[in-house]
Amino acid sequence: MALNNEATTSSSGGYQKAWKDVLQTNLDALFQLALLLTADPQEAEDNLAAIVSTLDLSKQPDGDALAVIQAALVSHSIRSRGIISAAGVAGTRSMLQPALLPVLQLEHFSRICFVLRALFGYATSACARMLDIDEGDVRVLLRVAVLQLHHACSLHITETRQRVEA
Repeated sequence: MALNNEATTSSSGGYQKAWKDVLQTNLDALFQLALLLTADPQEAEDNLAAIVSTLDLSKQPDGDALAVIQAALVSHSIRSRGIISAAGVAGTRSMLQPALLPVLQLEHFSRICFVLRALFGYATSACARMLDIDEGDVRVLLRVAVLQLHHACSLHITETRQRVEA
């Protein structure tokens, strides 16, 4: 889910082509980030579109353009309601890397803390600031997330073994 910082400009396409290249190269990763944070495909798409529409295409994307886009997307997405709709479940499964599906089962704040801290490397203090909670609460939410993921993986392994043995 790493973002690719490579974008080049050509004399014919200018900055719009550079932005297009940056976005095309990283669109899947950005969408998956929004999807993990919102747990709703439509809301993730809307959030990503909202952030893209705010970009200043008249300026050259600099080296940290993706970090800026990612931070804006995180900020916008963590304000979501965080509950996946029944209609969105089937679509979500096809839009997210299979290994990340258990993350969607986490409770809203645990999921956000886990995604920001474990998957994207945000500092505990940054997570706390973004969520307007104490760092200690972030640590607790991370522990809850890890325990829930461990439990979900254990259940999946047990179910898989039972199917194989049957």
